[in-house]
Amino acid sequence: MNKVTVCIATYRRPLGLQALLESLNAVETDGLAALVSFIVVENCPNDPAEATLGDLAKISRWPLRYVGEHNRGIVAARNRALDEFGEDPDYVAFLDDDETVSRGWLQSMLQTLQTTGATAVQGPVIPQFEVTPPNWAIASKLFELGPFQPGERIGFASTNNAMIAADFLRQHQIRFDTRFNTTGGEDEEFFHRLQESGGTIHAAAEASVTDIVPQKRLTLGWAVRRKFRMGNTLGRIAVFHRRNRLMRFIKGAAAFGKGTLMILTLGLGSKARITAGLFEAARGAGVIAAFTGVAFKEYSMSAVSHERGGAVV
Repeated sequence: MNKVTVCIATYRRPLGLQALLESLNAVETDGLAALVSFIVVENCPNDPAEATLGDLAKISRWPLRYVGEHNRGIVAARNRALDEFGEDPDYVAFLDDDETVSRGWLQSMLQTLQTTGATAVQGPVIPQFEVTPPNWAIASKLFELGPFQPGERIGFASTNNAMIAADFLRQHQIRFDTRFNTTGGEDEEFFHRLQESGGTIHAAAEASVTDIVPQKRLTLGWAVRRKFRMGNTLGRIAVFHRRNRLMRFIKGAAAFGKGTLMILTLGLGSKARITAGLFEAARGAGVIAAFTGVAFKEYSMSAVSHERGGAVV
């Protein structure tokens, strides 16, 4: 019997959390030898999800523990989840509170882990836009992961749809780096260390989740900031781990130069190429900034509260 603990960090998304739990209630388990439980970490104790939803355990088909983490930030919340799962589970999964899972999610995750021998598996992320998205949002694939070939080995994973062998985390004592607490990119650094420790990541091609993309994220300003942060994360990982630093800097500078050239030439008459150049330049600038000590705080309390509504508390 496979014991699976699903970890969910939540901050001011009660309705999103409810939708996620209800989708998990509907996953297919026929013929699946699995015991599932949940750890929901509340990172906004002054405005908790239970104030809107009531007892979360009554929403869930599975056993659920709801714990509060008063230290703000995504790393604090995720590490609290790691503290809570203990010695019990065989596998630990991470999902976000603005997603819903497919009915075959659990089966595909477990099957891929067991057939490939992977340390961790990553499933596809399919965007569901609140409003009709602009063309660049589709073309850039900024809001999606995948599709993947079943079981293929990949070099990354993200906490918006991943499952990990718990013994590997215990053995190597892998936790999320607090230096990424308000910047984002903590999962990229986490899975980077997992692979450095000898872990492997494979794709669970059928374990898809649907990610709700709010209208506030469908602006070029938001997308440019995200691309900058993504580059900044890559640069900071290279700096912190003291590996491939020169190559990472060169790649960042090349991306900035290429993107800038595309912008200056007006994309050779193509609006799509101008936008692509803007994203490439932003990503490269983020890498370069990391080497000067800049850490872009995409998930500062003011930024998160602005996106999700309400004052900073």
